[in-house]
Amino acid sequence: MIKNEKQFKISKKKHKELLQKIGELKKDSKHNPLRNDLILASYSNLKKEIEKEISEYERIKSNSGNIDIERDLAELPKLIIEFKIAAGLTHKEFSKKLGLKEQQLQRHEAQNFRGVSFNNLMKYLHNIGLNVRIKGSGVTPLTRNRLKKKAIS
Repeated sequence: MIKNEKQFKISKKKHKELLQKIGELKKDSKHNPLRNDLILASYSNLKKEIEKEISEYERIKSNSGNIDIERDLAELPKLIIEFKIAAGLTHKEFSKKLGLKEQQLQRHEAQNFRGVSFNNLMKYLHNIGLNVRIKGSGVTPLTRNRLKKKAIS
């Protein structure tokens, strides 16, 4: 996932370079065709992945305020980053909003907020106006049995 404008620019540059390399490989008839096909397939896959990430970043950035909020809890780090992108905030502005130093925000983003305590995470969410609600279907006989088995072992 592209997490900021700098990464976006780097991805655009890499995409442009890949397009050039793909064009050169398609014209190259000196080397082994099988070798070229393998390299071309690799470049094409990488190109598709970069295009997907660029497209996602542009979509988030252009749909400011229209982020799909209802997600799995595991996607919370991605949601926080999407909020920053959609709001058009720089690292400096976002870190200030969260009450962090810019370097600390960069570390948190690089680690997908894994090292953040629950209390700090809740504070960050409150500072940016994101409320988390746990939605479930309640305890079913199946989940009750699983919970009992885990408690016994």
